[in-house]
Amino acid sequence: MPRPFALAAPALLAAVLAVAGPAAAQTTEALQIAVMRDDPAAIEAAIRAGSDPRAMIDQGSLLAAAALMGKPRAVRVLLAHGADPAAPGPNGGNAVNAAFFAINGTAILGRGDVPDPAQRAAGVEVVRLLAARKVGLDNPVRLGPSNVTPLIQAAEAGAFDLVQILLDGGANPNATNAGGYTALDYAVDRAPIWTTLPQDHRADIVRALLAKGARRDRAGADRVTPLARARRAGNPEIIALLEGK
Repeated sequence: MPRPFALAAPALLAAVLAVAGPAAAQTTEALQIAVMRDDPAAIEAAIRAGSDPRAMIDQGSLLAAAALMGKPRAVRVLLAHGADPAAPGPNGGNAVNAAFFAINGTAILGRGDVPDPAQRAAGVEVVRLLAARKVGLDNPVRLGPSNVTPLIQAAEAGAFDLVQILLDGGANPNATNAGGYTALDYAVDRAPIWTTLPQDHRADIVRALLAKGARRDRAGADRVTPLARARRAGNPEIIALLEGK
């Protein structure tokens, strides 16, 4: 995982508080601290006092920082005051991308050792709020040797709720990564070993992608179609869906 997305909470706090200079610090520090605390009243007060909800910090937009850290109340207030979900975030992504990495991404994709339902619910709400703006949903960002869109990440993890949220927001089911793979390729494959999410909705993910026009005939760099990949993975329900049964 690229280092900026893997920042621990203390490092995130330091990044959030590292603003452009003394003048910026005087006008935005209160807002940044309020975002860190996920405190809507304090965020509103800081904005009334002149803080900019569209502020940019070292890691990108303040909205992206709130998404990274899993702060749904902060995200809601910042959006209400004009923060742009498409504004740059870490690693060339945007706020939607940011929600799938670091603290928030760990919770929603099941990357943690011990699942925390409350934290995941908050993380899913972050994605819901951002996806409802219907912008920047197909932006790919670097992850290891390739790149990924939010929909690809959700499909790979087996997170049906996130897939549905992104598709409802207008995410393109046929958006590809650098290898030419789509969310459908990841959905039909075996679940990755790193996720702790239940995997009983992978067929529902495939069904949702197909309903939105996912192409079952296209192959990625390995020239394997989704149907061939599903047969290799061995899920009878997914195989039947791809065969049109």
